[in-house]
Amino acid sequence: MDMSAFFWGLIAICAGVFISVYGLMLFKFALAAMGFTLGFIASWWLLDSQETVMRFLISLVAGAVIGILLFALVRFGVYIAGGILGLVIAILIGGVLEIAFSSPNDWLMSVLALGGIVGGGIIGPRMGRMIILVATSAAGALLIVEGLQKWFSPELAATGNPARALGSGIALTVFLILVALSALGQNNARQLRHRVLN
Repeated sequence: MDMSAFFWGLIAICAGVFISVYGLMLFKFALAAMGFTLGFIASWWLLDSQETVMRFLISLVAGAVIGILLFALVRFGVYIAGGILGLVIAILIGGVLEIAFSSPNDWLMSVLALGGIVGGGIIGPRMGRMIILVATSAAGALLIVEGLQKWFSPELAATGNPARALGSGIALTVFLILVALSALGQNNARQLRHRVLN
């Protein structure tokens, strides 16, 4: 495993675990973590032709900028959480299409992602606080799966395209299990906290 795959995997797994565990309780910081990893992974993927050190530094800066931006925009958190959930659902649909048929082209994935972000942003406020629970569980699980693929299955993430993170049966299964565990854990923590405070 080269160092770039190690660092990408480490950042994705650490952020994914934090978001999956503390997403509901520390939503402001979970937004920052989601923004950081989104900026880092997108920059890393877009700067494929650059040398590794330059990609890493630019990706860190881009991740920090987007993380700070989302941290500051916590007032619009339900819209952002809806958009993130829509993006994860688009990646999930792309993974199912890749498993069922063949690799979906980048144009279709771009349309799915854009539609997911816009649709999720519109629907998010209607779901209330439940959107935060579902979005942080799904985003955290996706990041963990992406990181694990970088570490243990480079052939699954050979393209480096994060939109194809769920393009295998095992990745999809692990993702669904992690979403369920995260949602149950965060919901139980919320209920326990509610009982203790009341």
